[in-house]
Amino acid sequence: MKSWGKTLLLFAACVGMAGLAYLQGGAAAWYLSVCFALIWVQAGLFYVFALRGLRVQRKLSGDVFLAGDTVTAQLDIRHHTPVPMPWLLVRETWIHEGSGTQLIYSKLLFPWWKTNLCLPYKITGLMRGAYRFSHFEAAAGDLFGFAVRRVTRDDLHRLIVYPKPLEVGLTAMSLQADDAGARSVKRVRRDTPSIASVRDYVSGDPYHRIHWKSTARLGRLMTKDPEQAASVKRMLLLDTAPAAAPAGAAQPLLEKGIALAAGFFEAAAGAGGSCGFACSSSDAKRIALTIRPDLTLAYDVLASVGGKPALPFPDLVRKEAAALPPDTSMLCITSTLDVALVRAIREARTRRRDVHVIYVHARPSLSVAEREVAAALQAAGSSFTEVPHPPREWPLQGGVADATA
Repeated sequence: MKSWGKTLLLFAACVGMAGLAYLQGGAAAWYLSVCFALIWVQAGLFYVFALRGLRVQRKLSGDVFLAGDTVTAQLDIRHHTPVPMPWLLVRETWIHEGSGTQLIYSKLLFPWWKTNLCLPYKITGLMRGAYRFSHFEAAAGDLFGFAVRRVTRDDLHRLIVYPKPLEVGLTAMSLQADDAGARSVKRVRRDTPSIASVRDYVSGDPYHRIHWKSTARLGRLMTKDPEQAASVKRMLLLDTAPAAAPAGAAQPLLEKGIALAAGFFEAAAGAGGSCGFACSSSDAKRIALTIRPDLTLAYDVLASVGGKPALPFPDLVRKEAAALPPDTSMLCITSTLDVALVRAIREARTRRRDVHVIYVHARPSLSVAEREVAAALQAAGSSFTEVPHPPREWPLQGGVADATA
């Protein structure tokens, strides 16, 4: 029954008890009528004045986090209630926009005359994507449970969770296929100097940098002023289509692939190479090749990956192979091996483009069919790497914990 219904029932009991005391008389009847009247009055006052002027301020420990981190939130609740509140239930809800999972924090308090409350709590095990604050609700009731007052508040809080990059070595950034189609690893070439300008010789400059033609023409020592030019260009292609098996592996394998992509961006930035990104998801943007990768942009794009694929991954491979510069190699991260992918890789190899396939799977070892497809990829001239991601390593959605202790 609603609180107003209970209050009306209490009012009817007061009227009935007063009528009984007036008609029959007696101290007990008058005593009960007075008690019921007082309870009804306090319930009415509580319903009118409880949680008046409620203000809620929320402070988060940050705005951007990595997957698996913990965010601490602190609620500052203030109100101007002239009547005591025997109990107060606070509840607020966060929603993970990618999966729709709701994280609910609730706490029962006994504030009585307190008007300022501080409630810290934690959201553990953050998943990649965005968390949006849904709503805040406070419910308070009187001592006898006849009046309950509820107040809701909305806010625009939102926090972004970036993927946690996996450590990727420099050798992994230059995986290529040789002419025989076998897997090979070639180290990243160091930045090669190119002459940007010629300047006057300064004491201490190496002699091998002296530009002799300019020296002979100008009659004084001139030296080369080199600038470092990035020599490695990589395009990351991510397959966002769900894996066929096992059940429930689609999202964990996608998160593993995104973590690998973040690791490749980190390695490219550290090696001074150029790295772009494209995926089959309709929600994520394409990152074009630049002289130096923008890690902030890369993490923003990787955090937004999700939704239904806009086109099949083999078509994405064909599209990028036709549009990329000739000296750009492709790293394809996928959790599906099929004949269509082999055909797309073979077409990319006809353009004399280096292709490396990274296969993320949840099985302890490759099946016979997967080994056959891997052999076909290597025969087409692509190098191949498998990355096992068994169920015991799958990340779990975190929860909400009280941080008062």
